[in-house]
Amino acid sequence: MEKPSGVKNVRREIAIVAGPRDWGDNRESWLGKVPRQVRKALKAERETLTFRTVKALWYGEIDDPDHWAARDIRRAAEIIEARREASALADQYQNIIGGLRAADENFYSADIDRLERIARVLGALDSSRTEGE
Repeated sequence: MEKPSGVKNVRREIAIVAGPRDWGDNRESWLGKVPRQVRKALKAERETLTFRTVKALWYGEIDDPDHWAARDIRRAAEIIEARREASALADQYQNIIGGLRAADENFYSADIDRLERIARVLGALDSSRTEGE
């Protein structure tokens, strides 16, 4: 029972790292994105993960959830998810700022300033994923 669950988790993490499949992607090309995305997320100097290793993890040929490649993919998936959450939160703050400005910009100026600073910080976390693209 443990092994299928481990493979399922690794597949979910691979899907997070690979991102959505484009209309022109087949599974091979989609899985081929993973090594580059892991390198970017972990800010590694070179790719240590290969397409073949990703494919072996996807198809359950490597079923150890503590395999070094599975750990790298897991870390990259966590980073990517955290960046997505930071981006979504920054968007929420921008919506709140717009509402406060519409209500009374002068009255809420201190709150608007604070929320803008927080949104900038969160936006910087999100924009770090686009470096080197």
